[in-house]
Amino acid sequence: MKALVCEMCGGQDLIKKDDMYVCQHCGTKYTVEEARKLMVEGTVKIDNSDFVQRYLQNARRAKEKEDWEETEKYYNLVEQNDPTNIEAIFYSSYGKAKASLVDSDIYKRQAAFKVLQNCVSIIDDNFDIEKESDQKEIVKQICNDIVKMYESDFVYTQRKNGYGIVVSDNKQETYALFNNLASEFCTTLEEIIKKYPSDRAKDTIFYYDLAVKCCDAMLSRGHFALISLRKPTEDRLQRYHDAWHEIDSTHVNSLPPLPQQTSSGGCYIATAVYGSYDCPQVWTLRRYRDYSLARTWYGRAFIRTYYAISPTLVKWFGETKWFKRLWQGKLDRMVSRLNHQGVEDTPYIDREWE
Repeated sequence: MKALVCEMCGGQDLIKKDDMYVCQHCGTKYTVEEARKLMVEGTVKIDNSDFVQRYLQNARRAKEKEDWEETEKYYNLVEQNDPTNIEAIFYSSYGKAKASLVDSDIYKRQAAFKVLQNCVSIIDDNFDIEKESDQKEIVKQICNDIVKMYESDFVYTQRKNGYGIVVSDNKQETYALFNNLASEFCTTLEEIIKKYPSDRAKDTIFYYDLAVKCCDAMLSRGHFALISLRKPTEDRLQRYHDAWHEIDSTHVNSLPPLPQQTSSGGCYIATAVYGSYDCPQVWTLRRYRDYSLARTWYGRAFIRTYYAISPTLVKWFGETKWFKRLWQGKLDRMVSRLNHQGVEDTPYIDREWE
């Protein structure tokens, strides 16, 4: 005969109370007959709906308090006993992803978000349009929490050169994780939309609205390293608006405007010399401008003077060979020196400065 082990949590501390065996760990109750089956057969079919609801309540309270460890714990318990519960599928990994934002280890953060992204990818597999009254609001809440990710505070590291000057940080890597998560959720919404028959097209507007919100968040707050990386998301957003308009002709397409490429103006001379605002040499110079020059009053004065004069010079002479030759050598030497000092030449988003 086998030991009496709770099927819900694996606990072995079951005490008989009022003709029922009660697990002291999770509270699951077994009749005498069920307990006998557990000891003889090792398994028994029980109704765990009360168990699921109790731990869902605990999980939601933990999430509301932003206790991410408890959030993960209770949603994991729900998922173990209700594997198709889309709320538990997402939030069992959401807690760990949120907790990773206060950990300086970027690799742990990437791993946590990879798991969360994988969870998002299977939400549509467990979405049943026959149960949409229960699941729609959960999908909406998931969307809202993904969008709110962009407002989260998170730990990031800065790199300084030998002079103690900050030359780069890794904030962009975390925004890339947010973007990947939002993009995967948009794909999941597309799969959910496909589940609806053509005579229920109007019901899909709810999901197009959520997809538009995710794309808007990526475009307005996603901090794309390159402006060109925005294009796939803009195309996707356009498709959502077009599909929405086909269903509801009153829907107005309102794409968000492109952000300014720089808060203080383009690197006019460097862009004219190297032929692109987004290239390693110009990324280096922009970092130097934002992390070094812009941090002192005289540096900011130089920047303002430069941006007052350089647009006119480039307008008059930017396409001439002699102008490019004049500046090419000077800029090459400056970029080489800055790279040697530790200023990176990787993709870069301009910083705000006063």
